[in-house]
Amino acid sequence: MLTLTRGLLGVVLIPLIPLALVDVNWSTGRQDSINIAAPTRASDIQECLESSLKARLRFEVRLCRKRSGWFDHCEASRSELHTVTYDEVTESYRVVADRLNDDGEPIAVEVPTRNEAIRLVTAIENFPMSFLTREEPEILTHSDAYLQVRTVFTCRGNSSRPFAHISRILTLGLLNNVENLSDWSDFSLHRQSL
Repeated sequence: MLTLTRGLLGVVLIPLIPLALVDVNWSTGRQDSINIAAPTRASDIQECLESSLKARLRFEVRLCRKRSGWFDHCEASRSELHTVTYDEVTESYRVVADRLNDDGEPIAVEVPTRNEAIRLVTAIENFPMSFLTREEPEILTHSDAYLQVRTVFTCRGNSSRPFAHISRILTLGLLNNVENLSDWSDFSLHRQSL
């Protein structure tokens, strides 16, 4: 009986353990930029591209600092938007990466395979820490500073945006066809690898 109880308890508790939705690592030895990957979103993008024409994955990143006896302090999040579209004429995928609210232009690449497009959409290479610390660069020097990352996935092409919003309104927000938002994942800045 004890074994059966432990087994059932394990079955109930296993789904409660959150999966890491993103991986974060330093991209250089100087620790001035990071690489971010969201491998768990690959299946979402695969499914979207099979049924529609456009998938978007927005990475939101912010720096935070723990404060004792109070809520943590987090800077405004910075975002990078990755979009993949399929061109039926050229039979190739166009991947666009745009770091929002920066001075740079979006970077567009054409790739022949869906797997390569998904790999490019689900990863950021060399995301500069200076982009995150525009308001408060000294936050990086705090020993209790950490990084938070989340993803926002959007699939477009199957239904129109107005229809998706009408569905959401009619269901009082229970149905959200517009975006799929992940929880924030925390990563320490003071370990050898994030």
